Amino acid sequence: MVDIKNIMQIVILYCQSQGYTINPLKLQKLLYFVQAWHIVTFDKNTLFQELPEAWVNGPVYRSIYDIYKTKFYRNDNFIDTECNTEEKLHEKLDKLISASDLSDKQQELLFSVLKVYGAMSDEKLVFATHNAEPWNNARKGYKPFERCNEKISVNDMYNYYSQK
Repeated sequence: MVDIKNIMQIVILYCQSQGYTINPLKLQKLLYFVQAWHIVTFDKNTLFQELPEAWVNGPVYRSIYDIYKTKFYRNDNFIDTECNTEEKLHEKLDKLISASDLSDKQQELLFSVLKVYGAMSDEKLVFATHNAEPWNNARKGYKPFERCNEKISVNDMYNYYSQK
């Protein structure tokens, strides 16, 4: 299993390298889709241990929220001031990938998911998670704007996305 913070860094740098906007809300949704498709592809095995909670605006990984909670509701885009050139950005991304212990198949999956979902806006990603059974199942019994910390289950993600 990989540390979610390593995947978080890869997701941010990948989006920046592709010219996609990336902010705390979008990051949460991209991590969710990476995890969901990993569960499908690798027969219910998670990429990282943490499961998302079914918050009002969609799936949220608490550990990642805690890192960016001061920016979460302002939803500012991430800016990497260290990587002020495309070359530096790709170099840093390559180093992170090499250090991540992802298999070739996992890397391929990660970049395939990010290619599809990374180009979407954060609003579209929120909408996509709200229209999916896993998030809705975890929020059963909760009002639309009621706080919810229920985890989205591996089985729900597997069953739903394996049909897509």
